[in-house]
Amino acid sequence: MNVTMSPNDRRSLMALLDAEIPTLSGAQRRLALYLRERPERVSFMTTTDFAQAASTSQSSVTRFALRLGFDSYASFSKVLSGVVLNEIRNKAPTERFRKQEGGNHLLGFIEQEMDHMRGLAELLATPEFGRSVDRLAHARRIIVAGFAATSSTAEHTSLYFSRLHPHVHCVTSLEANVLTHLTHWSAQDTALLFTAPRLTNDALRFAALLQQRGVPVVLVADPSSLVAPDRVAETLIVPVTLGLTTAIPSAMLMLASLLVDAVALQQAERTSSALQIFEELSTANKFFVKDRKSSEVSWAEHLKVVGGAAQ
Repeated sequence: MNVTMSPNDRRSLMALLDAEIPTLSGAQRRLALYLRERPERVSFMTTTDFAQAASTSQSSVTRFALRLGFDSYASFSKVLSGVVLNEIRNKAPTERFRKQEGGNHLLGFIEQEMDHMRGLAELLATPEFGRSVDRLAHARRIIVAGFAATSSTAEHTSLYFSRLHPHVHCVTSLEANVLTHLTHWSAQDTALLFTAPRLTNDALRFAALLQQRGVPVVLVADPSSLVAPDRVAETLIVPVTLGLTTAIPSAMLMLASLLVDAVALQQAERTSSALQIFEELSTANKFFVKDRKSSEVSWAEHLKVVGGAAQ
């Protein structure tokens, strides 16, 4: 088969898959269906990742790329990445306003973000997620960083990690005090770096500084904002919905909360003690408004879960 799909043509990709799926069976069909639903995720997968995601083998992935008309999986991956990145650029808000699209398109953004949230279930089962949790759970310090659009995500995540871990730093801008702290950071620490929806120079600079100090980096990134692979230890790809005047990072924020909770459960004894002290201090200092039973019950239940895991 001779593929005529250009690197910027998503429609040709979907048409190619639709034409091939009826003729495929078993592993090949699973790969095609997975690709059709999640091209953004597959575009940054290795053959091993793609095979695991579709519950098949690496050899099946290679044969699948050949079946679609590519001479190798690398060629297939390059074309697919071009399709995805071009689509991201075309969804920029300025383009949307120039085109003056009509109709109620807001529901489409909600559905897209719901798909991204559902995709987290697969991400949680990956070795990358497990290794990321291990690094954060056993780090001497946790450095949570995010610049521009992800600064609020970093601050939110840092707040909750601070309730569990004694040494948490939040970095949202490259100021002099960051360089001062860097002198004390080392390979015993772990950085959690958020980037979306576009890669910033500050994120690249910070990743380079962490690399100089030997600090392993867990990167949580949208497909269009990936940091150079040699500067990060683990990469967790979470698509961000684009097209509105703001990017929608709901899935990224949910993943951040899941990372915090997974670390809490892995260090259950430390977490239980820290949360108990937090509750005692907040009560003694009247930190929260009284008579908000729902939140109190939620924290009480969480303490029970963590306390049970510690025993």
